[in-house]
Amino acid sequence: MRIGHRSARSGLARCRPGGLAANAALAASRLGALRAARSYRPWRGLYTCLVITVAALCVAPAAEGQAAPPSTTPGGAAMIQAMTGDLRRMVSANEVYKAKNKRYAVTVGDLTTYHTSSGVAVVFLTVTATGWSGRATASSLPGKSCVVSVGTVATAPKTDATGRTGADAVVVCDPA
Repeated sequence: MRIGHRSARSGLARCRPGGLAANAALAASRLGALRAARSYRPWRGLYTCLVITVAALCVAPAAEGQAAPPSTTPGGAAMIQAMTGDLRRMVSANEVYKAKNKRYAVTVGDLTTYHTSSGVAVVFLTVTATGWSGRATASSLPGKSCVVSVGTVATAPKTDATGRTGADAVVVCDPA
């Protein structure tokens, strides 16, 4: 989607199919001009386009039904990055599941649009009516893990090697 041209109404921006990265840069460049107009109407089209652009950038791998592959070989830092990304996508997928079903998913299989990266295993540790926690492990990094918890859980999950815990919805990992 690209902010291509203004519509017939003065100041309204429209999105068109195209490069997502170009949208963000073009939208940022137009913010100053729209701010100077001091009108609600010019902002409406720009905000719509920005929201669509940001949503497309954030959910593109999940929307395709495929996990984002690790950036390099299945070694330390790349696998930690893959586990972190998988848990972040699981947080988003479980929030969507809760919005539709009025409860959190009990198993990873309930999240039909969620898929893990190659070599990564993700499990729910605890699931309650008000929260859940999960852990990601990689076959190529034995003894290392990433954890996340959302909402209220009885005990905060800890990583396998260093025992780290994180804040609500923040993924924490053992160092590679």
